[in-house]
Amino acid sequence: MRMKRWLGFVLGGALLLAPGAQAAYDRSPVERSPERIAKRASVGGVVEAMTLREKIGQLMMFGVSGQSLSGAEHDLIVRHHLGGVILFSHNYADRTQLENLTRQIQAAARSGNGLKAGALISVDQEGGVVKRFPDMPPRYSAPEMGRIGKESVAFDQGRATGRALRAAGVNIDLAPVADLDLPPSHVMQSRSFGDNRYAVARLATSFAQGLQRPNVAAAAKHFPGLGGATQNSDDGPTYVYRSRQELRTIDAIPFKRVIAGGIKMMMIGHAMYVNDGGRKPASLSRYITTKRLRQGLGFKGVAISDALEPVAFRFDGDVVKTCKRTVQAGMDVALLTSGPTVAAQCAQRIYRAVRNGTISKNRIDQAATRVLKLKAWLEIL
Repeated sequence: MRMKRWLGFVLGGALLLAPGAQAAYDRSPVERSPERIAKRASVGGVVEAMTLREKIGQLMMFGVSGQSLSGAEHDLIVRHHLGGVILFSHNYADRTQLENLTRQIQAAARSGNGLKAGALISVDQEGGVVKRFPDMPPRYSAPEMGRIGKESVAFDQGRATGRALRAAGVNIDLAPVADLDLPPSHVMQSRSFGDNRYAVARLATSFAQGLQRPNVAAAAKHFPGLGGATQNSDDGPTYVYRSRQELRTIDAIPFKRVIAGGIKMMMIGHAMYVNDGGRKPASLSRYITTKRLRQGLGFKGVAISDALEPVAFRFDGDVVKTCKRTVQAGMDVALLTSGPTVAAQCAQRIYRAVRNGTISKNRIDQAATRVLKLKAWLEIL
C-alpha cells in the first residue's frame, strides 16, 4: 500500500516450493498457552455480549495526526469504541516517542469497550521505498531479498522487523507484498520480490512467518494481485486485464502460499479485474472477498481494505459511503488514512445500515469475531 498523497499468506506446499526446498531454520508455529487457546475459542461468546456500536468500532482503522495522541483523538476513540490505528512517517520521531504513542493509543482503546480490548496498531514497514520507520528493520527491500533468493534471509528480515515493531507497541505490519512484478507497467517493480510466482510465494511466506514469530500480524497485499495493473491504485483508476486463468494460476500462487503458511491478514486492493470480477474495485466486491478469497483460497483470517480515501474520491465522492460499502462487501477492517472523526462517521453510517437492513447483523458479527480472534492472538484481548 503506497499512500504518498494521502495523510498520511489451500494449496499444498509441494505445489508451490521448488523440489526439495527446505528451510534450515525453525518456522514451526509458536506454542500457545491453554489460557490463550481458551480465550480465542470464547471470542464468539464475547461478541454476542457486545453492543452493535462496540462491534462496529472494532472494524475501524484510522490515522492520527501527530507524534502523541491528542485529547480529541483520545475522546473519539473512547466514545466510538474505535479499534485500530495506522501509523505513518509523520507519527514517528524515535523509538521512545513511538512507544509512548502506542501506549496512549492502547490506553484509549481499552477505555472504549467493556472488554478492555486493545487496539490493532499497524504500519507499512515493507522495506525499501515503503518504510515508515526508517531506522527500523527490514534492512533489505523485497526486490533485494528477491535477488538474494534465500528463504532464510526473508525469514530473518521478517523476524527482525517483527521484534522491533513489537518492542515499540506496533502489532501489525502491512506486509509482505505478494504481488508479482509484471508487465505492462511493472507498477510493483520497486516493492515486489520478483516476477517468478514460486519464488515470490516462498519469500513472501518466509517474511510473513518471520514477522509473526514475535507475535506481529502480517498482512499480505494486494489481493488478488496488483502486478499486472495499468497503474498503482493510489495514482488513479486501476485496471487489470489479465485473464481469469492467469489470475488464478499465476498471480494467486503467492497468496495461496502465504495462506497455507498461516498468515493472519490479507489486504484487498482497489484494482478492477476486468476478466474476473468486472469493473468494480476489488475492495468493494463481494465476489473477490467471498468467492475468490474465502471460498476459493480458504482464507479464514482478517480481510482489510487498502486505504479507502483514493477509491472513495474516484467512485463515491464520499469516504463514509465507501467505508460502508467495503464492510458490506465482506471486509473485516476498513482502513482510513483520515482521523478518528471520519472513522466515527463511518461507524455511524454502518450502524444505520445495520438498523435499516442494508448490512446484516451477521456480517458485523462475522467481522468483529475475526478481529477479536486476531486481538486474542496478539495478546491484547
